[in-house]
Amino acid sequence: MQIENLVRDKVIAHIKTGTKSEKGLPKKLPFFNVEEDKVTSSDMVDIFKQLYPGQPKILKIRFVDEDPFSFKYKRYVNNKIACIGNGTKAITIGKNAKGNNEQIEVECSKECEHRLTGKCKLVGSLKFVLEGIEAGGVWLIKTTGGLSLSNIASEIVKYKKAGMSIVDVPFELKLDAQESIAYGTYYSLDLRRTDIKPQLTNVTPSLNSGDIPVETTKQIAEGKKETETETKQKENIKKQNKEVEQPKKEKEQVTNEIPKETDKEQQVKEDFSDIFYVVEISDILIQNKNFKKIILQDINSQDNEYILHPKASQDILKCGIGTMIKLLKSEIQVGKNIICKYEIKQILQEDGTLIDFNNELKEAV
Repeated sequence: MQIENLVRDKVIAHIKTGTKSEKGLPKKLPFFNVEEDKVTSSDMVDIFKQLYPGQPKILKIRFVDEDPFSFKYKRYVNNKIACIGNGTKAITIGKNAKGNNEQIEVECSKECEHRLTGKCKLVGSLKFVLEGIEAGGVWLIKTTGGLSLSNIASEIVKYKKAGMSIVDVPFELKLDAQESIAYGTYYSLDLRRTDIKPQLTNVTPSLNSGDIPVETTKQIAEGKKETETETKQKENIKKQNKEVEQPKKEKEQVTNEIPKETDKEQQVKEDFSDIFYVVEISDILIQNKNFKKIILQDINSQDNEYILHPKASQDILKCGIGTMIKLLKSEIQVGKNIICKYEIKQILQEDGTLIDFNNELKEAV
């Protein structure tokens, strides 16, 4: 084994989005918080507060390697880790032949009862350095929020797919307020690279009425005469706009003369009102019967509470938090929104990548 295989980034402090109340219960905060713990020294707390006094909601960060975001499935019992897995194998506590506790290896899969009930959650850990602090190590923030996991993973994977490095370039880690019908206001993490600014492409959009092609408009502005072909093209386009029904051959001729919409232009026209992300899955009791409650978040970051019909597809439970679905049919029963039919579009992998899901549609009957 080479010495490089043993090297890892030293975590010097934890950054949190919560704290503990006077009674020792978890308490969410609307800002980034650093407090003394087993890893974080009082010196690190002081230096963070000097750089970010008050209640900071935006951190300026940089990454020291190409894979700063890692994932583990974790289950806690009485605030102590009881099981930790990677989606394939997990380590938990079991009994040996003498009846003593020892670490054992078990299967870690989507069918695990603890994952299906939400007791075992996917935990994302993001490592980075803070601009303005030199401390010989990295800062660490953890999150289990489905929207936060998806936001961070999507930003990192975007540059990986483009073949661009994310090491030592500026990013902002932001804490955004979200509104939930079920739980009120909560906060999610968002990651954005700041050194790449929006810019115009080489494609110039048409700003005229649509009767005259862009190239023809340019020539007229420059004092050039229309050619016979251009005049005929303009007349054909006007004819198409006026006629409600055309013979098939005339339609094909006009179609050949008018540039087709690109795939990108067609995607812009798509309606995303039925696209949602799974941000929470839990149990609920309705009329003394157990059902699955699913919190879906739309593209406007609005949370919506649904109940999964027991006869509908259960794949959404296996795919878990971070899954993107298209809601095809829902109805209201006993005062609740009921999911009857849906299609899974993408699922979040353990390594942070988003992959398309090839599924069959199933409807509750």
